[in-house]
Amino acid sequence: MDKLGINWGLLIAQIFNVAFLVWLLGQFLFKPVLNMLSERTRRVQESLKEAEQVKQQLANAQRDYQAELTKARKEGAALVVQAQERAKAQEAEILAQARREAERLREEARGQAIQERDQLLREAKGQIAELVTLTASRVLVAELQAKGHDKLIADSLAALGRRN
Repeated sequence: MDKLGINWGLLIAQIFNVAFLVWLLGQFLFKPVLNMLSERTRRVQESLKEAEQVKQQLANAQRDYQAELTKARKEGAALVVQAQERAKAQEAEILAQARREAERLREEARGQAIQERDQLLREAKGQIAELVTLTASRVLVAELQAKGHDKLIADSLAALGRRN
């Protein structure tokens, strides 16, 4: 191959140099770069898995939050209903008590009115009796004076004065 101008020693040395360079690059550059890339790929995949787990946890937390919120709203509505029922019961009790008090006052007023009426009737009867007696005595006085019974009138008036 000398005719072609190929130097076999140089060719073998260059082949050896290229092979050695490929081996060196493979050992010190290609393998570390591949290892770094595979490590980076692994970390990215782990990060994606963690992100998916976080996303799932967030969805679970959101679902739990919504469930708790719904539960709290139901409990709040139940408390409002209970408060309204208690308010209605208290309202009914207050109304019943007010009615009882009004009835007691009405009965008390009736009793007082009856007592006052009875007292007024007694006073009126007493005044009527006095008026009848006074009128009767005046009529009798006038009648007796007309007939001349002055002494009988004076005695009757004296007797009447002693009784009062």
